[in-house]
Amino acid sequence: MSQMVPVVLRFRDGRVVRVALPDGEAPHAIVNAVDEAGEDLEVLLNSLKGVFYLKEARDRVLGLDSEAGAPTAGPSATVEFDDGEILSGRVGMFDVRQPGFFLYPADTLNNNAKVYVVTAAVRSLELRP
Repeated sequence: MSQMVPVVLRFRDGRVVRVALPDGEAPHAIVNAVDEAGEDLEVLLNSLKGVFYLKEARDRVLGLDSEAGAPTAGPSATVEFDDGEILSGRVGMFDVRQPGFFLYPADTLNNNAKVYVVTAAVRSLELRP
């Protein structure tokens, strides 16, 4: 079983829920998570805007990029969500047949190690070499 990591589920309707998910794999059509009270949750992926994987506390304090798997090459991307929020970073792999993709934020001072962007919640996506 994968290690559970803290994430924030950000819903398309604006709700925000802190949960834990297994690390190392993209979320599936139904996201199975554990909330802060230890309760199991099932969430439809398409109801989400994104899954925001949080940095470890030690890495935040030291200002480190904690995502060892973050791409140093690959396309840069700017994502605009349906609600107007804009994120920029690098994309490790993008496949239009998948329901989403991982974005590794360019802003290393924020609390996100990576974001699983749900394509259904994207207004526009700009990929650059």
